[in-house]
Amino acid sequence: MTRPRYDAKLPYHQTSEPMNFCSVCAQLADSPREVFTSATSTGIRCTLTLPRVGNKAPTTIEYNSYGKNADRLRQLTKGNIIHIHGAKLRFDLESKAHSLHGGVIAKVDDTFPLYNTVILTGRCVKDIQGDERAFRTTADGLMICNQTLSVSTGRNQADLFNFYAINTAQDKLNNAELLVNFTRKGTGLTIQGRLVTDEWQDRETKERRSNTKIQLVSMTLAPKTTESQTKAVTSQTTVASADNVTSLWGNRMVEEEEDPWTRTSGGGLPDLPGQYGAVPNLSDEPF
Repeated sequence: MTRPRYDAKLPYHQTSEPMNFCSVCAQLADSPREVFTSATSTGIRCTLTLPRVGNKAPTTIEYNSYGKNADRLRQLTKGNIIHIHGAKLRFDLESKAHSLHGGVIAKVDDTFPLYNTVILTGRCVKDIQGDERAFRTTADGLMICNQTLSVSTGRNQADLFNFYAINTAQDKLNNAELLVNFTRKGTGLTIQGRLVTDEWQDRETKERRSNTKIQLVSMTLAPKTTESQTKAVTSQTTVASADNVTSLWGNRMVEEEEDPWTRTSGGGLPDLPGQYGAVPNLSDEPF
């Protein structure tokens, strides 16, 4: 099995692992099953359904859980609703399918708020200017922009994530216009978005088709390094520590995100099926 990667020669100064964080609520679409993650270790896998966003269709995605959270997931059944905090999002170029890995899970009921948050840091892989399929305006005055983010998975490899922004000329936050004006091939970018899925009927085959993307909510461009930013920052104040601090939570502790493929165990995430290749095609499917 090989890991999908993008081999663009982009400048990238990485001082820590890039941001790849997901917090979602989902319903189990099937019963969890045990799978081998290596010759000696296993995890638990199941299919999840994320609630619809606006007029979009529900999103179906594979979820892989490990360690203590795998034990929790093993106890659940089809139809249960869970919240996953701190999972990593992956994308396989061959199957063009997203998947979630790790994180901390909890079973919830229908009174729990619905979350669908994805935060990614990486590099843009294309220029938008002049590409009609990457940026266009509609007769209703909507601006729609597509961009693709390369997110490192370690070992000089990366996942590619298609995301889009949509707004009107009157919106206070013009994310589509910002993407066009300020992102180029190689631009560093952190995005916050949500997983959304379009469904439609193919005009020729009459089959139902779907496409999952990240809908942009907000973004932050990587800052330009200046001489003042390279200087060491020294503390200007001293904060006194209090004695006999009492915990608000008794002996409970914050749980770590479950993911066996961290830097401490060799770096990167497990290989996904499929050959690495070029940037996926941006189709003319509905946004």
